[in-house]
Amino acid sequence: MVTDAIAPPGAEGRRGFLAAAVTLPALLVSVAARSQANPGLWFDPAQLPSYSGRLERLVLNPAGEIDRLLYREGAQILFPASEAQDIAEAVRLGDSMTVWGIRARSAPAITMLAWARAEGQRPRFVAQPSWFAPTRRGTQRITLTGTIDRTLLTPQGEGMGVLLQSGDVIRLAPDVHLAVASMLRDGAVIVAEGLGQRQAERSAIDAEQIGPDPGHLQALPAATPRP
Repeated sequence: MVTDAIAPPGAEGRRGFLAAAVTLPALLVSVAARSQANPGLWFDPAQLPSYSGRLERLVLNPAGEIDRLLYREGAQILFPASEAQDIAEAVRLGDSMTVWGIRARSAPAITMLAWARAEGQRPRFVAQPSWFAPTRRGTQRITLTGTIDRTLLTPQGEGMGVLLQSGDVIRLAPDVHLAVASMLRDGAVIVAEGLGQRQAERSAIDAEQIGPDPGHLQALPAATPRP
């Protein structure tokens, strides 16, 4: 069962989200400190909205880290890279899992606050949730070509690049994504070049140029600094 929560997008939403994010992490850090002394949390994460689904894919970022997963049902779950190994060991592709967290108002992007292999198990608490999309970058110059599978989302529900059907990632700043949105439709073929990282058979980049084919790459505009 999925219960909606509110995380507003846009400039006003980011300011409100920032205010909430300043207060809530202080509570969460306190909770984390207590949970280290006592393996049982003093509050029940299951009070939060829960989102259950089957694991479809773990998604790489340009720094070579796993920091989100996709449900077969369509939701994108965002979490700190420090959780990736435990999730990968506990949940296999196709398995069900449950996440407790905050959902963006406008899109199926969920900031993970706790998770469990199954709804009846004790939730694992996330001490430092990913309130904002990470910006850590890679150092390898890579060119990616492929068919767009879906838009990747920030915790606030904004587009921030695309996932290719191959599993490769083209990351963009949200305002840059918006500026070139006409090129980023699901099913479109795209070529992108930029700095990133390869891990096994997957790559992720921060795009500097994109186009429909290698002969028509265009430089992307600079991202606007965010408050």
